[in-house]
Amino acid sequence: MSNLMQRLLPMLVANSVRLRHNRIYRALQQTFAVIFPFVMVGAWAQMLELSVFSRNGFFAVIYNLDNVIPHYNQIRTLLLIIETVTVDLMSVMAAFFVAKYIARSYKKDDSLAALTSVGAFLILNFNAQRNAQSPFQMNNFGYRGLFIAIVFGLLIGWLFRFTHADFEEPSQHYTIAGLISRGLRGTWLTVLILISCVAITYGLTFVSTEGFIGLFYVVFQVPATNIPHVSLRLALVTTINALMWWGGIEGPINPLMVQSGSTTGTANLNYALEHANLFNVPNPITMNTIYHPFASFGGVGMTLALIIATLWVGRSKPLRRIAGLSLLPGLVNVSSPVMIGWPVTLNPILLVPFLITPLVNMVIAWAAIRLRLMPPSVYTVPTTTPGPLAAFLGTNGNLVALVVAVICLIVSVLIYAPFVRLAETVSLESAKVGDHHD
Repeated sequence: MSNLMQRLLPMLVANSVRLRHNRIYRALQQTFAVIFPFVMVGAWAQMLELSVFSRNGFFAVIYNLDNVIPHYNQIRTLLLIIETVTVDLMSVMAAFFVAKYIARSYKKDDSLAALTSVGAFLILNFNAQRNAQSPFQMNNFGYRGLFIAIVFGLLIGWLFRFTHADFEEPSQHYTIAGLISRGLRGTWLTVLILISCVAITYGLTFVSTEGFIGLFYVVFQVPATNIPHVSLRLALVTTINALMWWGGIEGPINPLMVQSGSTTGTANLNYALEHANLFNVPNPITMNTIYHPFASFGGVGMTLALIIATLWVGRSKPLRRIAGLSLLPGLVNVSSPVMIGWPVTLNPILLVPFLITPLVNMVIAWAAIRLRLMPPSVYTVPTTTPGPLAAFLGTNGNLVALVVAVICLIVSVLIYAPFVRLAETVSLESAKVGDHHD
């Protein structure tokens, strides 16, 4: 393994150095760094709101907190406000800052480009349905719309290179008229972009009720529908879902969303209640029996394992600090801090473990169920249940299920650990080489 790393390291460092000089890479890094504090604050508010101040939250259910904590509903409202203006608006922030940094790299008016990008993103997520409660599709403003926000920020920032609205450093010698005159140099492009986005949004109303982002779900859901074998179908669906999350698109499987209404889950639960036997349920291999209880600790991609691996083998103080701040949210499956702060999103080094770790855990759980070492997880548990406890509670306290879940977490940490060391080594060496070249 060490010999392989010695051969791969120079290539990885060279590619990393090239990325450090790429304006797109720099813009993304700067954007994630700027919005991370907002995401972290929102994630902690979301963690408390979902697990403590929601009546179906894990800690709220166990300790009956709605009857213990005074002003329970009022505190929940305050947490929802914080969550809404931080983590739920991360795509809007990303659209702003990506365009800003790209335009600035071309020495163009970054403020006008950033505002144009936000305007275009808002128009693309305009809710054209009649009797809509909100003029915008607010669910697209969080992680769900991050990829589109990045793409449009890059595109609009690049388009501003063709304007005469040059970037100027702040000066004591300025006039309001001069600032306005400079901004007007790029107005024609702003108007053209906004009109184009209006046309696109109007056209999409005939195709998708969820706008531009809704089209991604159509594209990614088609391949899984024609696979009859349930295990292969689950593997493909979870892999596509992980790929979407890695790319900045909230996939159809979200560990924080209540997974209810499936016919297989209902059949399993009815059988368990009627026969008091979990081993013979009619659907032992489903998303609710091998993926959610064993392969989504901390969120999609088993990011709780990444956090633990970083705290275990990581040497970078900034990364360890990010992991430490992400640990408590990660325990209740809130993954946004590590997705943006590490970052996992669009990180090529972490793509491999992010995709394969859930698959390995699903294989472990599949084998344990097929060998009848443990029953399938049947009972519904809160979405904020800490990782390994989900299988334990979902099987009505089966100890083998708890042991298997702990094994899955340990295996996941071992998978992530070398990639954490690799990412740190590549970053350190590329920084040295990059500084030398600079």
